[in-house]
Amino acid sequence: MAEAQAAPTAGRSYVALVSLITAVVGLGPLSVSFYIPSMPAIAQALGAAPSAVQATLTFYLLGFAVAQLVIGPLSDRFGRMPVLLAGMTTYLVASVGCALAPTVEVLWFARLVQGIAACTGPVVGRAIVRDLFEGTVAIRVFSFIGTAIALAPAIGPIIGGAIQEWLGWQANFLALALIALVLILLVRRRLTESNGELKLDALRPRRLVSIYRDLIVNRRYMGNVVPGTCAFAGLMTYTASAPFLFIHEVGLSPGEFGLITIFHVSGYALGAFLAGRLAAHVAPFRIILAGFVLLVTGGLVMTVLAGEVSVFRIIGPFVIYTIGFGLLLPPSIAAALQPFPRVAGSASALLGFMQFGASAGTSIWAAGIYAGTAAPIGWFQFSLGAAGLILFVLLRPWREAPE
Repeated sequence: MAEAQAAPTAGRSYVALVSLITAVVGLGPLSVSFYIPSMPAIAQALGAAPSAVQATLTFYLLGFAVAQLVIGPLSDRFGRMPVLLAGMTTYLVASVGCALAPTVEVLWFARLVQGIAACTGPVVGRAIVRDLFEGTVAIRVFSFIGTAIALAPAIGPIIGGAIQEWLGWQANFLALALIALVLILLVRRRLTESNGELKLDALRPRRLVSIYRDLIVNRRYMGNVVPGTCAFAGLMTYTASAPFLFIHEVGLSPGEFGLITIFHVSGYALGAFLAGRLAAHVAPFRIILAGFVLLVTGGLVMTVLAGEVSVFRIIGPFVIYTIGFGLLLPPSIAAALQPFPRVAGSASALLGFMQFGASAGTSIWAAGIYAGTAAPIGWFQFSLGAAGLILFVLLRPWREAPE
């Protein structure tokens, strides 16, 4: 039986714990976008078409999504720490493999392995939060961690663009390997096991099927998974197309492309900040509804302004979208996981599978229809936001929440 780590609620230990979990969770999303400014250079260096390089994002997301269905139960069975450390070590090796890839096909495989390993951070990190925190405190922690989930893809191009200009595309993957090494050392030093009740049958196929089936038919769980799934899918539509839009069509350098992401970083940070502040005074479902309204608005405005490709016409609407993303993500994650303490790892895994599986699908779609304008991004973000809002209202997950 593992000894569970006590949950601090104030002071330096609390800040240090949440900060480290946030960094671990953020590594997976960071890996989505860190190399984004290098995409055109990778295409040139490896002699590959833009769509082939965009597929490296799809392979990463597929590995990231599918592996979560196993990583979550593994952490329920063997504990959070062994699974987290094994995953991060594999991630380090895969990142070096990406840097050394001689062809785009080898890069596809290395990115697939990198995605499989990277999902351990978000899956285990969310489960640790569920192990240690409850209620309003959990929402605040998820608000902080949620900031990493969406800020990492936004901050990644800023750093990655500078590295690309100074050192080239291989250096971006080596930088990710270095970050992983630092996090491995910090995790070994600072984190202790939080899963106080190991589930010896967590990996039995019949049990897994039963758990996932019960989660899928649970209105409260699925209703709260829908917002993040739709928001992530819309975000990935932008992520897959943005480097080619800004670098090829607008004419920005990789460094300049990285710098403009500060605008949607600020948008998400504002949304997540508001979610944390409102958590003690406003029902979570109302915060989520407000986030959906901003998703739909941002997508609609981008569609309307898509007649001309310019920085303002793309970034302005996307900032509206990211504020909504930041607003709805923390309360939706907290509300989805809160009722399932005994299978927190599996619940976290299914949530991540749905979010990043949808993202992989939209990245394939974005690669297939790229035409040099922002119209497809805006239309897809609007459609996803509207569909998610309708599903959220129809499922009414808050009706099953305890008063």
